[in-house]
Amino acid sequence: MRGAFFRLFAVGTAMVIAGSFGTLAAQENAPDTVVMTGASPLGGVKFSHAAHQERAECTACHHESRPEMPLTSEHQPCSACHTNPPTAPMTTSIRDAFHDARAQAGTCMDCHRTESEAGTVVPLKCAECHKRDIT
Repeated sequence: MRGAFFRLFAVGTAMVIAGSFGTLAAQENAPDTVVMTGASPLGGVKFSHAAHQERAECTACHHESRPEMPLTSEHQPCSACHTNPPTAPMTTSIRDAFHDARAQAGTCMDCHRTESEAGTVVPLKCAECHKRDIT
C-alpha cells in the first residue's frame, strides 16, 4: 500500500514538472510586446505580453479551441479566429473578445476591473490603452 502511494506521488510530481516545462517554453517563445492594430478609430493597443504573463496564465487569453474553429497553433493570436466583423462560424468579433462596445466587460476589462478593485493601478479608460500613433 505504501509503495503504491509513493509511485502515485512520484508520477503526479513528474507530470506537474513536465507541465511546468511546457509552460515555461511557451512563455520563453512569446513576444515581449504585441502591437494590436485593427479597425478601431481609437487607435492601436501596445500590449505588454511580458507584464501580463507575470500576472495570468496563458489560458486566460489563449483559450481552448472550439470545435467549429480548431487551433492551428498552440498560442495563436486572437485575430486568427476573432475578426471584425466575426467570420462564420465565429460569433465573437475581435473587439468583443477583448471588451464589449462600452468597455464594461470582456477578457481585458473583466481582469482590469478585478485588478483595480484589488488596488492595482491598471488602465480602465479607452485612451489609456488605445493610441492613435501606434501602427
